[in-house]
Amino acid sequence: MPYYQTWEEFARAAEKLYLTDPMKVRVVLKYRHCDGNLCMKVTDDAVRLKMYF
Repeated sequence: MPYYQTWEEFARAAEKLYLTDPMKVRVVLKYRHCDGNLCMKVTDDAVRLKMYF
Protein backbone atom coordinates (compact mmCIF):
# COMPACT_ATOMS: atom_id res chain seq x y z
CA MET A 1 0.00 0.00 0.00
CA PRO A 2 1.79 3.14 -1.14
CA TYR A 3 1.81 6.13 1.20
CA TYR A 4 2.11 9.58 -0.36
CA GLN A 5 3.83 12.64 1.09
CA THR A 6 2.40 15.31 -1.25
CA TRP A 7 -1.16 15.98 -2.26
CA GLU A 8 -0.23 16.34 -5.96
CA GLU A 9 1.21 12.81 -6.16
CA PHE A 10 -1.73 11.34 -4.27
CA ALA A 11 -4.34 13.17 -6.36
CA ARG A 12 -2.66 12.11 -9.61
CA ALA A 13 -2.54 8.45 -8.54
CA ALA A 14 -6.13 8.52 -7.24
CA GLU A 15 -7.39 10.06 -10.48
CA LYS A 16 -5.57 7.44 -12.53
CA LEU A 17 -7.09 4.68 -10.39
CA TYR A 18 -10.55 6.22 -10.75
CA LEU A 19 -10.30 6.54 -14.52
CA THR A 20 -9.49 2.83 -14.96
CA ASP A 21 -12.87 1.73 -13.51
CA PRO A 22 -15.02 4.39 -11.77
CA MET A 23 -17.64 1.89 -10.53
CA LYS A 24 -15.13 -0.04 -8.37
CA VAL A 25 -13.31 2.85 -6.68
CA ARG A 26 -14.27 4.09 -3.24
CA VAL A 27 -12.87 6.71 -0.89
CA VAL A 28 -12.58 6.34 2.87
CA LEU A 29 -11.81 9.20 5.26
CA LYS A 30 -10.82 8.39 8.83
CA TYR A 31 -10.14 10.97 11.53
CA ARG A 32 -8.55 10.10 14.87
CA HIS A 33 -9.20 12.90 17.33
CA CYS A 34 -6.71 11.62 19.93
CA ASP A 35 -3.86 11.81 17.36
CA GLY A 36 -5.24 14.66 15.29
CA ASN A 37 -4.67 12.59 12.12
CA LEU A 38 -6.83 12.49 9.03
CA CYS A 39 -6.26 9.49 6.78
CA MET A 40 -7.60 9.33 3.22
CA LYS A 41 -7.69 6.00 1.45
CA VAL A 42 -8.69 5.39 -2.18
CA THR A 43 -9.14 1.76 -3.17
CA ASP A 44 -10.55 -0.56 -5.79
CA ASP A 45 -9.85 -3.70 -3.68
CA ALA A 46 -6.77 -4.50 -5.77
CA VAL A 47 -4.85 -1.23 -5.31
CA ARG A 48 -4.88 0.93 -2.18
CA LEU A 49 -3.58 4.47 -2.03
CA LYS A 50 -3.19 6.12 1.35
CA MET A 51 -2.26 9.59 2.61
CA TYR A 52 -2.10 11.09 6.09
CA PHE A 53 -2.78 14.77 6.74
